[in-house]
Amino acid sequence: MQVPKKKRQDGLATMQILLDAAVIELEAQGETGFDMDAVLAQTGVARSSLYHHFTNKNGLIAAAEIEIVRLTMHKENVAQRQLYEQTTSFEQLFDIVSLFMRADSTDRGIDVRRSRSRLMTAALHNKKVAEAITEAQRSESRYYAESMEIAQKNGVIRKDIDTLAVSYWIQGQFFGRILLDIAEEDDEVARQWVETSLVALKAVLSPNN
Repeated sequence: MQVPKKKRQDGLATMQILLDAAVIELEAQGETGFDMDAVLAQTGVARSSLYHHFTNKNGLIAAAEIEIVRLTMHKENVAQRQLYEQTTSFEQLFDIVSLFMRADSTDRGIDVRRSRSRLMTAALHNKKVAEAITEAQRSESRYYAESMEIAQKNGVIRKDIDTLAVSYWIQGQFFGRILLDIAEEDDEVARQWVETSLVALKAVLSPNN
């Protein structure tokens, strides 16, 4: 039997209310200190409704982590879109991209990578998590590819590259950095990794190649 449209909309609204509160709780307390009762108290949503939408506490935490990753990815993509639109030369664009990559060396960058790696692991065992990650990844990868197409039209980067393929490749550099995080190499190795990645990126994007 088909669920009435209004009921579906109410259900989606309830899910979003819970998710917004869960994101705030997760960012404030972390996974170990996450208090589901605090989320319920803040939203006024019934416990049975939370279980209906997210199954249990772990399901809510996973959904909140996905939302944080999605919001972070989109925020970064929007910022980079503006830069792609405003740059008038490859040199200018490369300087900006270099700043983004070097910024990932901060503690915040490490935390973001660890969060994404946890979600990738969770996706192996949870179909809903896998579907949510797939949707977010496809959407944001295409958004980034569209940003590069703007730079192509402006003559800032090479016009003979597949922007979607390069979009995934650039994000692959992000995940490759996780190996350094795990190995806990010293700062100089991390710095050289960034510089090597920038050399490769320049070779891929520069219109002079």
